[in-house]
Amino acid sequence: MEFRLLGSVALVTEDGEVALGPAKRSTLLAMLLLRPNGAVNVQQLIDALWEEEPPTHAKTVLQGHVSRLRALLAEHGSEAYGVELATQGSAYVLRIPESLVDAHRFEELVSLAGVQRQPADAVRMLREALSYWQGPALTGTVHSRPIDAAAGGLEELRLGSVEALAEAYGALGEHARAAAVLRTEAVAHPLRESLAAALMLALGRSGRQSDAIDWYHRTRRLLAEELGVDPGETLSEAYATLLRSAGPVTVPRPAAPAADPAAAPAAVPVPE
Repeated sequence: MEFRLLGSVALVTEDGEVALGPAKRSTLLAMLLLRPNGAVNVQQLIDALWEEEPPTHAKTVLQGHVSRLRALLAEHGSEAYGVELATQGSAYVLRIPESLVDAHRFEELVSLAGVQRQPADAVRMLREALSYWQGPALTGTVHSRPIDAAAGGLEELRLGSVEALAEAYGALGEHARAAAVLRTEAVAHPLRESLAAALMLALGRSGRQSDAIDWYHRTRRLLAEELGVDPGETLSEAYATLLRSAGPVTVPRPAAPAADPAAAPAAVPVPE
């Protein structure tokens, strides 16, 4: 049994993915998985399950989803895995080994990668961590403020791990691979200056100085058009680094033409 948050919210068993039912039930499971072994009160859950003002019978609807989710877990042998959906006063708690949750395994690998002395080990761990992502986090849930905030936080962690992976590739001298990792994310997040800066440096170090400088000017224009701001310190420093590494551009002077004896003027005779 495992639980997924990094993509569609899912409960997966040996027989495959379990149908959770409506989006509100997936949202309930997501909220409990985001705080494994911690109490989540009824009001927090109601705020997450309704995008707008909840109805007067929201608590009854929530209780119905809790009952159905509890039954689904029991039907698929949750007890054998140490999983229990319990009531704790005016809150609910999902007691669960955190290793069963993909988001926990992802964060654990990213943390371990950050303390590795060898870049190759960091690359291996970060690649494994990113392999848990199957799409945008918390897909299939209600678009409420608590859920959107949680999804945004997970996405921020993913982007940070992509940047860390590129940095580890760079430490190995694999700048082209670093650029390839960063480019997809930089296209998807064109206003994220840290991504653009990392991509520019990776491109420059892989011999693509012109592409790197073009990317800076593209990002600078987007920042001005979309946000009305100039490049920040990170992007500006990356650009300055690129210009320094390029060195001064020298234009060779044309060589003086060699003297052609045949074209030399005839000697003027000196009168005797």
